[in-house]
Amino acid sequence: MKAENCPDGFRLRHILKASARSITRLAWSANGRILASASYDQTVRLWDTETGEQIRELYGYSGSVFTVAITPDDRYLISASKSAVKVWDMAAQTHWRTLRGHDDYVYAVAVTPDGRFIVSGSYDQTVRLWSLEDGHCLQTFTGHKGRVATVAVTPDGRYAVSGSADGNVRFWNLQADAETAVLAHHKKEVLAVAVSPDGQWLATASQEGVICLWQLPEKQLAQTLSGHRKSVTGLSFAKNGRFLASKSADNTVRLWAYQQNQWKTVAILNERHAAHAFSDLRFHPNAPCLATLGDKDTVIRIWDLTFTTWNSL
Repeated sequence: MKAENCPDGFRLRHILKASARSITRLAWSANGRILASASYDQTVRLWDTETGEQIRELYGYSGSVFTVAITPDDRYLISASKSAVKVWDMAAQTHWRTLRGHDDYVYAVAVTPDGRFIVSGSYDQTVRLWSLEDGHCLQTFTGHKGRVATVAVTPDGRYAVSGSADGNVRFWNLQADAETAVLAHHKKEVLAVAVSPDGQWLATASQEGVICLWQLPEKQLAQTLSGHRKSVTGLSFAKNGRFLASKSADNTVRLWAYQQNQWKTVAILNERHAAHAFSDLRFHPNAPCLATLGDKDTVIRIWDLTFTTWNSL
């Protein structure tokens, strides 16, 4: 992508590319020095975000890798392929443990803020809670009537949030092992959910191209964002909680800002999307930096952002 095609406030730092197969999901390490990518090429790759070089390729999967996450202490990497969740030791860069129990493809994983538990979502319509320490499945949550494509955990670690092909978003109390709420606003499959770092906002997005912003903890719908013309497959909040990035099959990434008590588009980036439901983007955990997928999701672009660019819009 040429510099003249970048929106104001975006500066391209690196373009990362490893194979011709599409990348599915991304995860930053807590210190922001490493970016992990999961791919349809049956690998997870680790990238140095300062140099732009590949650090390591993790392989040994028997199918496409749909998702990836890194524990808050940067000790373990979590990934999923087919019906298994794999745990890798980041220091030794070796496979540490495999978690089995789902009956079908695992599409999403998330880690609790204390790093002790893993939440996974699957084509088998369930959400599972796992102990990272011993690999045991502690709870299986049922209620969705379609595949679970996306999961997140609230910053206080109390709740898991899941989105499904049934169009519903469900809250699960991880301490009481129970469902606590169902948000039934979307008309098609929910492909992405994200919780702001301050725990004030939940963003949900679906195949109809609509993004919903919910105020937490009340779970009240505050605003519906329109602009994308096709499925929205990725959502991510910036550390400050006032910027939201979204990726869509309409070949755009949109940057939204919370200004004057409403969310509005402040920048549009053209990024060609693959014909897959899983396509991600991720804000850096601490800095104004965004990782996106482009060229039909075969490359990762790392952007340094200048948030002050949009203060007067």
